[in-house]
Amino acid sequence: MLGKLTHQKAIKRNLLLNPGPATTSQRVKEAMIVEDICPREQEFGDLMHQICDGILEIGNGQATHEVGLFVASGTGAMEATLVSAIGDDDKVLIVTNGAYGLRMESICKSYGLEYDTAFGFGDYPEPAKVRKALQGGKFTHLAIIHHETSTGMMNPLEEIADVCQELGVKLIVDAMSSYGAYPIDLQKTPVDYIFSSSNKCIHGMAGLSFVVFHKDRIEELKKNQRAFYFDLYSQWNNLQQKNQLRFTPPVQICYAFMEAIKETLEEGVKARWQRYQANWQVLYDRFKALGFHFYLPDEYQSKILLAIDLNSKPDLDFNDLHDFLYNNQITIYPGVIPESNTFRVAIIGDLQLEDVRYVMRKVTEYLS
Repeated sequence: MLGKLTHQKAIKRNLLLNPGPATTSQRVKEAMIVEDICPREQEFGDLMHQICDGILEIGNGQATHEVGLFVASGTGAMEATLVSAIGDDDKVLIVTNGAYGLRMESICKSYGLEYDTAFGFGDYPEPAKVRKALQGGKFTHLAIIHHETSTGMMNPLEEIADVCQELGVKLIVDAMSSYGAYPIDLQKTPVDYIFSSSNKCIHGMAGLSFVVFHKDRIEELKKNQRAFYFDLYSQWNNLQQKNQLRFTPPVQICYAFMEAIKETLEEGVKARWQRYQANWQVLYDRFKALGFHFYLPDEYQSKILLAIDLNSKPDLDFNDLHDFLYNNQITIYPGVIPESNTFRVAIIGDLQLEDVRYVMRKVTEYLS
C-alpha cells in the first residue's frame, strides 16, 4: 500500500547563538522527511559514502584522508580519536587552555593513556612554546582544540601543524566548532586526525560525529584496537567492507546531514567564513558600544564566538536576559570559564546579517 505524508506544521525560526546545535535552514529540516528505510540497504550505504566524500571535500582531503562516522555527540568523536590514535607505547601532549582541552585530559585519564598537559585556561599556545614543550617530553602526539568555544579563542592550527611536522609528532585536532566554516585545507596543513560533528559549522542536525584521519594512520589504528563502540578502525573498515555502519545510524539525521553538506559546498567554505566574520563583527561592535567587555584580547578572538564579561554590567541578571531573548526566539549561552562571570554568543549556523542585527536590537531593547 502506498501512502502520502502531508507536512503542514508551521515551524518558527529560532536564532541559536549557542555554539551548536546550530540554527538550521528550512531545506535541511525538510530533508528529514523521507521514506522509511532499513539502514542495511545498499541505497543507504551509498548515502553514508556520499556523506564521507562530502566531509572530505569540505576539507580538501579526498586524496589523503579517510572518514570514520559515529552515532555520537562530538565528545564521542573526541573519545574515538584519542583511544584509537594513541598506542600503548605513545605519549600525547594535550593543550589544555580551555574546557575542551581539559575534556581530552579526562578521556586520556579514564583510558589510562600516557599524557601530559601544557598551558592554562585562557593562555594562548604560542607555536614556539608548543615546540619547546614537545621537545622536552618525548611525545609522539599533540592534541589541540582548534576553536576553543569555552573562551572563543582560535588556536594557531597551521603554525602548530608545521611544528608537529618538523618534529615528527602526530597531530590530533578538535575542529568541532570550526570544520565547515574556517577554511582548513588538509592538502596544505599536515593533520593526522581531525574531528567534528554534524550539528556545528556544517549546519546539520545533532546525532552524528566524524573523524577524518590520514591514510598513513590506518595500520596504526588497526594495531590500537582497544575500544569497542569507539574503535575508529572497525567503524571505518566496516563501512568499506560491508557498506554499512556497525551500529544503527539515525536515518533521518543522515539525510539532513547530507543536505547540510550540499549547502556548505554550494555556499563555499571561504564564503561561509566571510559571512561568519561579518556576523561576528556586528555582535562585537554592538556589545562593545553597549559597554560590555570581552574575556579575550582582540588578537585571539576566533570570529566565531564571543565570551562576554558580565562584570562589565554588575546589575545585569543573565538569566533574566536569557529569558527575555528566548521569548523573542533568541538563545544565548552561559559561560564555563572558571572564576569568571561570563556568557557566550556564537554565530554558528544558518544566520544572516539581518538575524544578528535583530539580536542586537533586542539586547538593546532589554538594556534600555
